[in-house]
Amino acid sequence: MEFDAWNNGLASGGHRAREIFLGHFALPPANGDLDVLRRMVTCYSSLPYENLTKIIKKFTAVSPEERLRGPVEVVSGYIEHHTGGTCFSLTYCLGSILSSAGFACHPVMADMKRANVHCALVVAMNERRYLVDPGYLVGEPVELSGAPVRIKTIFGIIELRPRQGERYDLFTVEGETRKWRYTARTTPVSHSEFMSHWRNSFALPMMNSLLLTRLTPNGHLYIKNHHLRMNGMHGKVNENIRNGFESRIEEEFGIPGEITAQAREHLERLRRSWRIGDSAAGEED
Repeated sequence: MEFDAWNNGLASGGHRAREIFLGHFALPPANGDLDVLRRMVTCYSSLPYENLTKIIKKFTAVSPEERLRGPVEVVSGYIEHHTGGTCFSLTYCLGSILSSAGFACHPVMADMKRANVHCALVVAMNERRYLVDPGYLVGEPVELSGAPVRIKTIFGIIELRPRQGERYDLFTVEGETRKWRYTARTTPVSHSEFMSHWRNSFALPMMNSLLLTRLTPNGHLYIKNHHLRMNGMHGKVNENIRNGFESRIEEEFGIPGEITAQAREHLERLRRSWRIGDSAAGEED
């Protein structure tokens, strides 16, 4: 089953997004082979995972559909402001680019602590299938061969292990310790189901914190609110960046301070409303 959602209204910019993407990274026209796929996925992993743009859309868009950032908006946002997106917008954008470049691909859903809160792509090529996960910043396609496979990345080891029912578990590995991250179902989901999960994702608890992560030459950089962690081949470094938060985000990600400040203000207003609500409830008691 081929997922043809890239041709709907939201994804109508897939061809334009591909042109912008290929031009920015100086990639040759895609010809549908595995080496080209690897190069495209590696370049696309430069786009960070961040929910700043999603938080801003949540509180400023006039309708649920206008919250969803399409392919041209995602790629242009990266080039102009070094923004990226969360797994849904990153997956939808990359799927649009790959599909317009001649690759057969479809989105799949994954479970973390909750069901259907993560998504990725499966690309079919030469009777083989590959998992492409831009939301988890896995910088290369991983073959779904039915056997366990380990991938060495700049921030450690990733292991993909098959389960029954077209499912695969993804783990991160440190020494002898494996940590489960998610279970992906590699069968296609319908366009309506994918869009429903995307819309529902705006109400997830992760939208109540500022989250950013990207791959750097030194390792995997992760920020949650004012806590920064760098996880590299030489260990982990933790830092509190509460002071000068916006400028530090701009330094580490290149995202303009006004974007970070806007997202943070939306969350602070939300938290103030919670406190007022809790106070009112206490008075009623």
